[in-house]
Amino acid sequence: ILFFVLFTLFLGGCLNQDSGNKSSKDYNWSTMDEGPYNDKVSFATSIDLFNWTDSGRVLAEHASVPGAVYKDGVIYVYFVDVSVDGVPERIGLVRSSDNGTTWSDKEYVVFKGIGDKVPVDPAPFLLDDGRIRLYYFDINEERRSAYPGKENKIYSAVSSDGVNFVQENGVRFSKAGIYDPDVVKVGDTWRLYVGDVSGNRVISAVSIDGLNFTEEGVAYTDGAVPDVYYEDGVYYLYTAGIDISTSKDGSSFSKTFYSFHASQGMVTADPSVVKLGNNKYIMFYKFK
Repeated sequence: ILFFVLFTLFLGGCLNQDSGNKSSKDYNWSTMDEGPYNDKVSFATSIDLFNWTDSGRVLAEHASVPGAVYKDGVIYVYFVDVSVDGVPERIGLVRSSDNGTTWSDKEYVVFKGIGDKVPVDPAPFLLDDGRIRLYYFDINEERRSAYPGKENKIYSAVSSDGVNFVQENGVRFSKAGIYDPDVVKVGDTWRLYVGDVSGNRVISAVSIDGLNFTEEGVAYTDGAVPDVYYEDGVYYLYTAGIDISTSKDGSSFSKTFYSFHASQGMVTADPSVVKLGNNKYIMFYKFK
């Protein structure tokens, strides 16, 4: 997500205060020295959530910030796609029905009712009724803003098939400088984690319905870009790096000695962990 922060600041200097419209020349992803065009999505596997074995495979190129969910034996991996010059970020999707052995061709998520929003940082959550709720950050709203420090907003959309999403009303959470939402539910409590990149920390918020979140506080202070997985009374926090921290209550995390670094590239970040079966986990991440 760090690229998006820097890129947004650059665009902010190019925008008129009364205009959020961008021409195709503003999205020449392939010519940027830095940015998500050079990012790739891969995955690693684990049997204990601490020690990870890298697959060394590339699931998507010109792709960043993956978020995954496991539904009816199928892995859905969403990511920010910038493979086409002249087009704003899109949410791409690849799927696997054999626990990651083979993967579908890339397709694009379709949103209905989002207006001029540009969803990035997808965070899918499997609802009890089988639908997928996709939490996301609207980067277009930040680009249009003429006021530094304006609150960033997290929104959501829902889908029955994992491809066609309908916008839900309202804002899930807002705070200046936040990105990379991730949501878990333990018992009747929903927890939203977001990254404060400039402060290199993770902010937590709580909810009773998954729609209206109230800030709880700083959950972690030595990393951002959060992904949280809960199992057997322990919250596992994965942050950019990828560093692994744990918590018993979900509100405050302590760093462990465990970490993961991709066998490819120099940067490993944007983790997303799902469980495939007994003692079998898969973590998606981006590398550069």
